Formats: sequence, structure tokens, C-alpha cells
Amino acid sequence: MTAVPSRPVTVRERRRRQLDFGLRAAFVVVLVVFTLFRPTTAGDAHAYWSVNLADPYTRPIATPDAFTYPPPAAIFFAALGKLPFEVFQAFWTLLIGFALLWLTGPWALAFLVIPVVASDLYLGNIHVLLGAAIVASLRWPALWAIPLLTKPTCGVGLLWFLARGEWRRLATALAATALLAGLSALITPDLWPKWIAYVLDTGVSPNVGTAYWIALPLLVRLPAAALLVIWGARTNRPWTLPTASMLALPVLWLVGLAMLTAAFAVSRWGPLRAFAVSDGLKHQRT
Repeated sequence: MTAVPSRPVTVRERRRRQLDFGLRAAFVVVLVVFTLFRPTTAGDAHAYWSVNLADPYTRPIATPDAFTYPPPAAIFFAALGKLPFEVFQAFWTLLIGFALLWLTGPWALAFLVIPVVASDLYLGNIHVLLGAAIVASLRWPALWAIPLLTKPTCGVGLLWFLARGEWRRLATALAATALLAGLSALITPDLWPKWIAYVLDTGVSPNVGTAYWIALPLLVRLPAAALLVIWGARTNRPWTLPTASMLALPVLWLVGLAMLTAAFAVSRWGPLRAFAVSDGLKHQRT
């Protein structure tokens, strides 16, 4: 079989690639400088680092160092908490930054000036990471364990697999989550009852004090998110998956809008628009 000769790269394509590389490199420089000379502590990252595995759920939501995630996340962060905080903070900042770069490519610097995106990096929260995990789950569904074991209501996004009849992918996502949840129950059997009690005590309309959030009740947002992701799954619009998961956040913090970086990633203009796991997504409509 004769090999088909490759088409020569045009000057315009070469310049476009050089511009793409230059913009990505500039973002990395900015990220590293910010990591090394961060002006203040990443407050949310400190809450993760300082989690007390003996009893993580002692602080009310939206208070300093409050930890609200299920036991597997508590175990994970307690292990990382053995690092000096400066090391953990730098690692966590770089992780968020490179997730943002993966999602937005040469547009990363532009997204960095959007306040909600910059705040996610500044605070060291997980919304950009959640968006990256949800996009990556289109190819590796086991990664759904990350949102399910941090922000469980984001699991409405699993309706994507259900609506498309992708039963094996759905089973993989659920099995990975169940495995990690089961292991955490073996390691710290008392944490699940404590977390459930904490969630029930917090309720669906928690008092968030002066924190910045969008005051739409979860009971309103969750059905809307379900309808959005089902529609998107049936019409090959992958941007609806992270968008619906964002709508389904337990509390829709303003900084939670940073998850829309993942919606951009798989939109017509995003660098991951061809990031597909089926023929349907390869011909996605946006």
C-alpha cells in the first residue's frame, strides 16, 4: 500500500502554530511567576491542606478552612497535608494552571483576566480541575470519580452516558467511584456517617454569610441541568456537559462559573473540540 504524501505546511499555518506556542509559553511564564511570588495565601487550598482526618467536618460551610467534601477527598488531602503548605500550595496552583491551559490552549491568558477564572486560581479552588476532569471523562469515564467524590450533585452529568446509551462508560464511571468510596469506608469507616450528618445539617439552602454566590436553589438548578445535558447528549453538543455540571453544583459559588472554561474547551472555538470518544462527537454540532 502506497503511503499518501503529507501536505506541506503553509506559511500561514506555520505562523499560526508559532503564535499558538508563544501564547501558551507566555501563560506558563505568568503561571510560574504567580506561583513563586503569590501575593497572599490560597485560602481554599489551605482548607484542603489543613483537613483533620480524625474529624474533618467541624466548620460550617463558607467559614475559613471549612471542608465539605466526602471522605475519599478528605483522605486524599490529608495525605497531601503531610507536605509543607508552601509546597502543597505551589503544586496545587500549578495543577490548576496547567488544567486551565489544557482546557483553553492559546486563549489561557485571555481567560486569566476573567475574574471568576482568576479567582479559582487565586483561591486554589477546584472548579477548573472539575471542568478538566469532566471533559477528560469523555475519553476516560473513570475520571467521573473526581466530581462525584467532591461535588456529588455534579453527577447529573452522568445522564450524558445514559441518554447516549453508552452503558459501558456509565458502568466504568460508577464502578471507579464505588471502588474509591468503598476503600475510604474501609480506611475510615466513621467518616461517611459524619459527612452525611454534616450534609443533612447544612441543608440545600445553607447560610453562606457574605460569600459570593448565585442565589438559585439547587432544587431549581438540578432539573434544568438534567434537561440541558440530556438535550446536549442527544444532539452531540458536548459543551452542555460541563455547563450542566456547573449548574448542578451543591452551592453555585460565583467562582464556580470557572467551570465554563471546560464548556469553551469542547465548543466550536475551543482547543479540545475534536476531543471525542465516539463517531457522534467527532461530528459534534455547536
